Amino acid sequence: MKHIEVSYGVYSTPWTIRQALKKLSSAPILAFDTETRGLYTPAERKQAEKFLDTSDIPVDILKVASLIASSSGLSFPSLVHVTHFIFGISETESLICIAQHPHEEVAIWNWIAEFPGLLAVHNSLFDLKLMYHRVKALPRNFDDTALMAKVLTNDADVWKSKVGLKDLMGHIYDPKWALYSNYEPEDLKDPAFLDYAAIDGAATYRLYHEITGGSHA
Repeated sequence: MKHIEVSYGVYSTPWTIRQALKKLSSAPILAFDTETRGLYTPAERKQAEKFLDTSDIPVDILKVASLIASSSGLSFPSLVHVTHFIFGISETESLICIAQHPHEEVAIWNWIAEFPGLLAVHNSLFDLKLMYHRVKALPRNFDDTALMAKVLTNDADVWKSKVGLKDLMGHIYDPKWALYSNYEPEDLKDPAFLDYAAIDGAATYRLYHEITGGSHA
């Protein structure tokens, strides 16, 4: 089976992001995903790990070092920066906004809070927790495709009801997508990472329509 190819546009300045979101405002349905990175760099995490190997380290420094060493893009929202906002427009197209500064991130979250259409989110417990932490709001209307899939595939044997996006949609998109593992690239515009992020958006869009029986286009 030939896999679905995904195209995407990337917007990374305040003006281009505003223009891109303006175009999306009238869409009835968008798939939505985020990519994140920890506030602490890999070098800072390694330095913190060295502190943990030090004997007689004060308790207060131990706590801070432990927090930094274990931090990542999946940490508590206050320790995370949302770098990429991905909007799936169809099963073959996504739009990616890169937030290079915290104020850009908040501006995008505020736009999402006012978006009048439906957002299809896979695992909203992660993405929307970030949103609520930033702007104390949730989307007006959203569905969680992970929860929807869980209801449809629920089984006492957990392995039979995996609802990860790649578990559900990996067979119809580029195989490299399911194998990608560099979730915090130094370059926010790294082509391989953008390909990965774009498929996330398109695959969520496709999954939502497969579950609801709607058109994929």
